[in-house]
Amino acid sequence: MDPLVIGLISIGLLFVIVLAGAPIGLAMVVVGVGGFAAIVGFDPALSVLQTAAFETASTYSFTLVPLFMLMGNLISQSGMASDLFRGAAVLTRGGKGGLAIAGVTASAVFSTVSGSSLATASTMTKVSYPEMVKRGYDPRLAAGSLAAGGTLGIMIPPSIALLLYALITEQSVGEMFLAGILPGILAYALYVLTVVIMARFWTGDPAAALAPSDDAAGVQSWWTALRLFAPAFGLFGLVMGGLYGGFFTPTEAGGAGSAFALAYALWKGMDLKAFLRALRSTVDTTATIFFILIGAEVLGYLISTSQISFAMVDLMQGLEMGPWQILLSIMLFYIVLGCFMESLAMILLTVPIFFPVILDSGFDPVWFGVIAVVTVELGLISPPVGMNLFMVKSVATQVPMRQIMVGVMPFILADIVRLAILILVPSIVLFLPGR
Repeated sequence: MDPLVIGLISIGLLFVIVLAGAPIGLAMVVVGVGGFAAIVGFDPALSVLQTAAFETASTYSFTLVPLFMLMGNLISQSGMASDLFRGAAVLTRGGKGGLAIAGVTASAVFSTVSGSSLATASTMTKVSYPEMVKRGYDPRLAAGSLAAGGTLGIMIPPSIALLLYALITEQSVGEMFLAGILPGILAYALYVLTVVIMARFWTGDPAAALAPSDDAAGVQSWWTALRLFAPAFGLFGLVMGGLYGGFFTPTEAGGAGSAFALAYALWKGMDLKAFLRALRSTVDTTATIFFILIGAEVLGYLISTSQISFAMVDLMQGLEMGPWQILLSIMLFYIVLGCFMESLAMILLTVPIFFPVILDSGFDPVWFGVIAVVTVELGLISPPVGMNLFMVKSVATQVPMRQIMVGVMPFILADIVRLAILILVPSIVLFLPGR
């Protein structure tokens, strides 16, 4: 059988297996080995599996993954999220939607030390949703704003998604982190604007989502908020400042950030059980990511041998698809896939397939990385099964899923606007990396 046909059948089978609920890492390994064996032979396929596993596990640059995961997990156990929400609530009180804006603000700041969308959504929902309900907020606004705010975790650096994209496409980690800053700030601004519009103009009395009618924050309140934000800003400054100031390599920045997070968590009173929870979560997530990375490496051999990427390029040229049509097709695929799959798995599964097509279309790889992550973010809050929706639902169990879906719709529109802005004005992404 023709290698290209085997490759296409293998990729189709891969998506069927993943959508059926199989672990994505296992699916990639099985399909990659099986497809490669069908083309080259069983013994070479086993050799590829051995090589891929060893090279992935022994690659020094991949040590970034557990270090940044550990940093985020230690911070999650430290109680910083509660401090951030209290600080943000001080700054945003005095108007309609103040606590919802505080939830989005706290999510944005927490994202600077977390790097995970699901962790950010879960942690901030635990902290802020009960307070919003207590103060009379409509569940649609409360849950929708937190689901959307959680997506900032995979955009604002240090982002695990941008980190993994950089590693598998051999881009600069530093440039990818810089490229995510302005799009992250833009997302935060659009989410805040969305909350303001929803709070003021949503029809119906409970849907008005009235905020406490406190006075505006005074100077003392601003200093209180700054004190509560200081640890997060300090950790962000240590990691990013050390990285771009030339004091740290990316791996050393992850180690320094983890050490800071551990010291802060211990200072806040983290006990042994919480510490072990952070370690276990780090090990579990890192093992999953590395399994997927090994699967992506094995799948890469299949893609290379079957020449699927070249066939895709030839197909799109034959269909006379322009670069922007190609980009739109990939984005639509990401949005659909995001309804069924976790963000990091999506990046690791699809980038090896699409990346050669993107390069052939003439797009900047750093810019596309940000566009891909933003599109993945959109998928995470897209009904019917966006992952962040279920993460919020797992914490706010009393809220019907239908209300969460309704509440997140305005934020989906905000993300579409952000995507359009970033596509029309690519310099927003490329300005800080200097590309």
